[in-house]
Amino acid sequence: MTSTVLAAATAALIAACGSTSSQTSPTATGAPSIAVSPTPSPTPQIVGTTRTVLSPLGLRIHSAPTLSSANVVGDAAQGATFTVLDVQSGGGGWLKVQGQSVTGWIVADPTLTAAGAFNRYAAANGVSALYPQTWGFQQESYGAIFLPQQGMQNMLLETAATLHTFGAPGLPGYTQSTSDSVVVCGYTGTLGEYAKNASYIGATPTALPVPRLPLYAEIRLKFDATHAMLIGFNYQDSTQLDVFADLYNSITFPLPLCEAPATPTPTR
Repeated sequence: MTSTVLAAATAALIAACGSTSSQTSPTATGAPSIAVSPTPSPTPQIVGTTRTVLSPLGLRIHSAPTLSSANVVGDAAQGATFTVLDVQSGGGGWLKVQGQSVTGWIVADPTLTAAGAFNRYAAANGVSALYPQTWGFQQESYGAIFLPQQGMQNMLLETAATLHTFGAPGLPGYTQSTSDSVVVCGYTGTLGEYAKNASYIGATPTALPVPRLPLYAEIRLKFDATHAMLIGFNYQDSTQLDVFADLYNSITFPLPLCEAPATPTPTR
């Protein structure tokens, strides 16, 4: 995702705990009007929800909403879960959270934590990632397909020796709408988004045991001369993109830059 999208996501995260206090305002004659009923926040409430650490390097927990290294009270590994107690929009955005053994503040960065609880996928070749507990996966010869319990969207995680193995970027009959750089597991790849062309009458996209939907996004990564990865997402509308970002922000792979060290230095 671009920095603009991530900034917008962080802003949305913080906006979820917007003020709902009542106010009394003067009328045209100067007399106070009847108090206005609280207006609900247009975004989902965050306080009381669960968040999971996505970052393979883990995350620092602070005693106050500031990045001062002196106030670090604990570390949380990838996959650790918290209950959100409070939200602060200052300083870039912070969440006060409670874990099993520590309570403190973490940065409200959607690349580092995500809403909900997650399971861990681990492949024989060392690739691992987090996916929502409300999803499942099926292993195929080329990688894994992640599927929700409800809904048609699906995610693909494939590995190969080279990018050429995956064929041309995108899908036949789909038109590319955006292209950007994105960092996955320490490596920079290309994120492309595509929309199905209703008038296309040529060859259909590569067959899968899941449907190809109107929208498709994929990230292509080249790790070195003999390792490449494709992360694909078949989806129906842009509101479903968050789950795709959660998957690729949690990926690890046993290669330099990508594999989390035995004693990682937590992020922020």
